[in-house]
Formats: sequence, C-alpha cells, structure tokens
Amino acid sequence: MARSYGVNWNATNTASVSQPMGALTGAATIRPKIYDVVCGSDAAPADNSAKYAFQRHSARGTQATSVTPQAIDAADPASLAFFDTAWTGTTYPTLTASAFLLQWAQNQRATFRWVAAPAKELVIPATASNGLSLMSLVVGGAAVNTVFSIEFEE
Repeated sequence: MARSYGVNWNATNTASVSQPMGALTGAATIRPKIYDVVCGSDAAPADNSAKYAFQRHSARGTQATSVTPQAIDAADPASLAFFDTAWTGTTYPTLTASAFLLQWAQNQRATFRWVAAPAKELVIPATASNGLSLMSLVVGGAAVNTVFSIEFEE
C-alpha cells in the first residue's frame, strides 16, 4: 500500500514561464503520484484570472525554501520526495519544454479541485531530480496570493 502525503503553501501567481510556484521532486527509489489538487485565493474578492499548469522538470534547482510533506497517516515514515517553493537567485528547476500534464484556468473568486481517476495520477518517474513544477503561465488582471494543497503518494 502506498504512503500518502500532503503539502500546503501560499504563493503569488505572478506569470512566469521559468519560475515555478512550487515543485515536487522525487528520488531514484520512488515514483511520486499526485492525486489531489486544491487551489483558491484568500485575497480580497476581485475578478482576476490565471492559467496554471503542472510541467515536468529534470533538475530540482537550488532551493531556498522547502515545505516538509506531511504524512496523511501519522504512522508512515517521512516522505522521500522534496517540495520546494522558492529558489536561490534564478536557479529554478530545469523545465522540460512542452511537457504539461495538467492545465486549468481559474477566476480568483473560484476554488479549483482536481482528483485523479483511479490509476490516472500525475506520475513522477523514479529518476533522481525529476519532478513536476506548478507554473502560473498567464495572469489576467492583477497577481494575487493563491493557496494550494496537493496530496501525493509514493
């Protein structure tokens, strides 16, 4: 049975094709699988929009801030995956061109949730430093604080 973990964080959805809002990176010994994503804004209500996407990456970059994944079952060991939310300078994860696995558009006033169909999770290969970066590709109006929650198994 797979072990499940969750990460929660906030980020400003500034549009960028190189700087992720967050990134989940696996290891050579595990194949992390994202199965639940929740996204919304806690900023004052307004009509701003954004386009988000999970894009593959092949190198973790030099992280400045990381979030420790929390075990859904407290009896499980610490996660072997890493979740980063900020990087040193411009040493972001190395993104794989045109490798988008999930993309959605969202109005700031709405909450978005994606739950994978059984056996249809977003899978990270069991290759060191490979992972998925959450990108904010387009922002319509102003960038706002966005709240994320991701659950994955390994």
